[in-house]
Amino acid sequence: MNRIPDLAAGDVDLSRPVCLFEGDHAVYWVGSEEPSPFRCNAYLIVDGDRRILMDPGSTVHHFPQVRKRVEQLVPPSSITEIIVHHQDPDLCDSLPSWLELAPQARIVATPRARVLLPYYGFSADVDWLDVSPEDSTTLDLDHGSLVFITAPFLHFPEGYVTYDEVSGFLFSSDIGAAIEKDWRLVATDWERHWQTMIPFHIFYMASNRALKGFLKKIEPFPITAICPQHGSIIPEAHVPRAVDSLSNLPCGLDLLYPASNIESVLSEIL
Repeated sequence: MNRIPDLAAGDVDLSRPVCLFEGDHAVYWVGSEEPSPFRCNAYLIVDGDRRILMDPGSTVHHFPQVRKRVEQLVPPSSITEIIVHHQDPDLCDSLPSWLELAPQARIVATPRARVLLPYYGFSADVDWLDVSPEDSTTLDLDHGSLVFITAPFLHFPEGYVTYDEVSGFLFSSDIGAAIEKDWRLVATDWERHWQTMIPFHIFYMASNRALKGFLKKIEPFPITAICPQHGSIIPEAHVPRAVDSLSNLPCGLDLLYPASNIESVLSEIL
């Protein structure tokens, strides 16, 4: 059962893990409380004997809190997979600490990120699941599957997102992210939240063409929530507006190198 609509309606105890989807296949927010508006979210999926940690955060700022929340749900040593959507330190430089706790855990990453991740200080000789650029990689669970969808240049050349078939949640990494001074777990006021998303996407996403290409990829998936690494979760009621707003947002190269007049004219007639 999707609990996000209920969480949007009331106060949430963020000192503990927060259940986002309840059942034999369960999804939890296990992120951290921090004063920075560049707040990071981490997520945990529990399905049968699988414990899948997603974007666990940095060592200094996030590891103690994320570990504490995970421990309230499952032994950290039981983690079976760690999903790493790209290689930024705020997302995953705690990997050495997690691999000490769960040395058998498989790291899910794209090949280009896989080259960079061991520089955080662990051996490359760990178990890996490479996410194919052909969007053909899935992780089958007792209940449904996780589908990995690449998101080129949003903002890493070989970034990706994860779609959870059971919950309908799109774990979107930096896509749909926001920098919020007055953060709450679930966005309620769309217009206000969109204003916090705009600066992040303008500076971190490559171009509107990259955004549109990715949004076209996810059209077939029924999305019940967008769960980004930064900022508030976007509930199902606001997903269509989020997709529409992002598809029309100039960003990155669009602003640094705007099209010439002739290019604009040709794009309208061709």
